[in-house]
Amino acid sequence: MNFSNKNLLFFFPESPFSKRAGNVLRTYTNLKQLKSLGLNIDLVGVEDYYNSFGDSPQDIDSAIINEVFVLKTKPPKKKLTLEYWKYKIQKKFNKENSNQYLTQYLKDNFTALLAQKKYDYIFINYEFWTDLIRDQDLKGAKTIVDTHDWITLNEFYNNKNLDLGKRFGEEINNLSLYDKVVTISQDEYFIFKSFLGDKVINIPPSFPENFEGSNIEKKYDLIFVGSDNPFNILSINWFVEKVLPLLPKEIKICIIGRICKHVPDHENIEKVFFADDLNIYYHASKIAICPMLKGTGIKIKVVEAMSYGLPVVGTEKAVDGFSDKKNNGCLVSDDEKEFADIIKSLLNNSSDYERQKDEASHFFKNNFSEKKSVELWEKTLNF
Repeated sequence: MNFSNKNLLFFFPESPFSKRAGNVLRTYTNLKQLKSLGLNIDLVGVEDYYNSFGDSPQDIDSAIINEVFVLKTKPPKKKLTLEYWKYKIQKKFNKENSNQYLTQYLKDNFTALLAQKKYDYIFINYEFWTDLIRDQDLKGAKTIVDTHDWITLNEFYNNKNLDLGKRFGEEINNLSLYDKVVTISQDEYFIFKSFLGDKVINIPPSFPENFEGSNIEKKYDLIFVGSDNPFNILSINWFVEKVLPLLPKEIKICIIGRICKHVPDHENIEKVFFADDLNIYYHASKIAICPMLKGTGIKIKVVEAMSYGLPVVGTEKAVDGFSDKKNNGCLVSDDEKEFADIIKSLLNNSSDYERQKDEASHFFKNNFSEKKSVELWEKTLNF
């Protein structure tokens, strides 16, 4: 089906074109694939996010996006204006919202966008932005939410005093407002489908196949790519403190991304704070590591590594959301000694290494291909 006469309003708070982290890279990929179906896409972001990351609405791909709107969360600080005092007073009476950026001013600006143009689809990223569409005149637009993660569990990791029943009830209630609920994890798909039925569809992350450079000479034994979110910081610290001392003294490790700010200097570690092209680093590496101790959903970094045919050594969290927890190209353990032993075994045994490499490539082709992903997006929109 061709969607060339269909308009889609796509909300993502930060710039999807920065590709600075796994969730952002996935969002960029989704936009690219949705555009390939012929949709006319307008992008909506939040100014506070753009400013905090140093992003610009000019840095978009005009081949994908028709118009970009970066909305403010509060009116200009001109105390003599009626608008300023209107929102100042409203803030006192509005109920407390855990999403501090989802202000009445932002919602009113979003409403103004809906009034300007008729959209066939409204796409919201993350359940906690649902108030953007609640009680709105959507003019018949179909609504889609990309959950990204099981937000209740994510928030519980950061707040052990969280009222789980209340928060999960709120999450399910928010998701129930949408026509389609997209998950990326098989585990979360089963959870949400149990409550919400057939409106839930699982669309795993996808990447192009990058196997062709696998014969390049290897400069690094291990590679880890990550942003500086709390889960990545916790994970890489565990690896450096607990696992690295158990590995051979000559091992070479490449760590890429903003996570480098939290990695101590070490003779075995090369830190790359930003890489325009990850291809050269993945192709120059033998094994990807994913020592995640917390977090929900599929780990984008694992799927990305597998798209290069790399075997992955990780904790049990590394295979969250996979349809097969065993035969997937990943070897896992939460024990630091076993983690180190798996790495050493793969590096020292070429037949074991090649077997894991083939398994990773096979699992990737069967589960994370771009062709399959586009077909699932088409199915999601065609209702």
